[in-house]
Amino acid sequence: MEESEREEEDIEVAAEIVARLNSESLKESQAAAKDLRMMAKVDESCRGPIAEAGGIEALLPLLHSSDPDLQENVITTLLNLSINPLVRVRITQTQNALEAILNVIRWGHTAASKENAAATLFSLLIVEDYRDVVGRHPLAIVALLALLRDAPRHRGKKDAIKGLFHLSLHDANKPRLVEEGVVQVLMSYVRDRGSGLVDDSLSVLAILALCEEGAIAIVGASALPILVEILRAGSPRSRENALSVLLALYKGSNEIILERVAFYNHQIVSMLCSLSVIGSDRAKRKANELMRMLVVSDYSSDSMSSRSSRSGSSFLNNFDSRS
Repeated sequence: MEESEREEEDIEVAAEIVARLNSESLKESQAAAKDLRMMAKVDESCRGPIAEAGGIEALLPLLHSSDPDLQENVITTLLNLSINPLVRVRITQTQNALEAILNVIRWGHTAASKENAAATLFSLLIVEDYRDVVGRHPLAIVALLALLRDAPRHRGKKDAIKGLFHLSLHDANKPRLVEEGVVQVLMSYVRDRGSGLVDDSLSVLAILALCEEGAIAIVGASALPILVEILRAGSPRSRENALSVLLALYKGSNEIILERVAFYNHQIVSMLCSLSVIGSDRAKRKANELMRMLVVSDYSSDSMSSRSSRSGSSFLNNFDSRS
């Protein structure tokens, strides 16, 4: 059978199942959603035909269903469909898709529905132009942050962080994320070494540190001593990620932020020397880059003290009160 004939046949089969989604019988709708879920999962060649058969438009309204099983099957089907790059773009272009997915992340009936909705959003955020659209939606960051804080399972928290990471890659979203309190929540997981989210959290913080709002929030959350401790005694990956945050702070911060970081320069330098020898190639490059920045910098703990005395301590006090 030629490929075009196979695709036409798949579209016909998908169309029959899609038509059953709108049945007046809940059991029939549930069965159709399960069939589409398995079809999209098992046979990747069927993802395009399901979309061509109107599957996206038929599935989205069912995300508002009061039936937990139906909602879970529908969002999981959309997740499986979004793996196909062309279908992924099609979902981003479908009216009300974002609103429906965000509602499930925030108020889904089951933990699995919330997780799979977050994973679907993460998949859609691979489309770069969509990151601004999502970031500007008033529910997007709030919903992901709530899932990160409150998800009962580790998987849900991981899916939430993946979404926040991809949002942070768009410059306009960085201050939006900071304003919603993302830094404070991420830092709570960095402090909790047993959370299993230290490295994921540091990865997002390294991106947010590149904007001034993010740098201020990170320093204000008392992150510096924690980052230094991770450099000293963290896992190889954690040490590299902490180094990325510090490097971002040096690259993008204002003078007062640099003065705060400079307090830890002597401790940082000794650890950078170690990383430059025993770290991964990537860690070595970052360590050498940061050491060069420290060498040419005019900042030291002494200069910090003198400058602080001239400019006053209100900025430091503000940080302390926010930490």
